[in-house]
Amino acid sequence: MSVDELYNLVEEYYGYKIKMRYLNPQNSEVGGILYDSFFLKCDLNDRYGRFGAGICFGERKYTVTEFLGKRCSLNSDEESIKESLQIIDDYCRLRLPDKFLDEYYKAYVLAQYDDCDL
Repeated sequence: MSVDELYNLVEEYYGYKIKMRYLNPQNSEVGGILYDSFFLKCDLNDRYGRFGAGICFGERKYTVTEFLGKRCSLNSDEESIKESLQIIDDYCRLRLPDKFLDEYYKAYVLAQYDDCDL
């Protein structure tokens, strides 16, 4: 998998939940903001075929890579990456109040249909 494919996979997987921020081909790294709240960083290691993902805090100086006892897969196949992204999504959703998640959904999904006659 290339870093461009990883970028597209992450963006497509999370959809409205993420705002993609960067793609760094030199480091095979992509990043984005989940739920306007968490900085997600993903990377590929071409030499070993390893995938890595985590939530960064403190100007990316501290990265959480274990989520309530679950670790993301190091495998770089599409299915393993999707499973890892789901672990991170579940973790983020547990950390955010339901009221916030409801408002986030209204702002970024339902607001698109305000002018429609559905």
